[in-house]
Amino acid sequence: MKRTIKLRPQELDAPERKVRLRLPGRLAAELDEYRVLYAQAHGHEIELPALIEGIVEQFLASDRVFQRRQRSGSAASPPPGAKGAGS
Repeated sequence: MKRTIKLRPQELDAPERKVRLRLPGRLAAELDEYRVLYAQAHGHEIELPALIEGIVEQFLASDRVFQRRQRSGSAASPPPGAKGAGS
């Protein structure tokens, strides 16, 4: 029986993006474990930034309230302190 994981295969030719964040040790270890599962499930490895991007994309796609807001065209205002917030 083929095992599947929630994260779908990511595009291999997607341009590389710089991701800058700190992860707690437990989360970093879990992401490393997920990378191994991803490689087993999809037959190729995935770099950590691409994995994080895929997880965030799927999370946003599965958030019904967020999707409803996107469809209605009402954009959320940026959080305080974000670039472009409150000029």
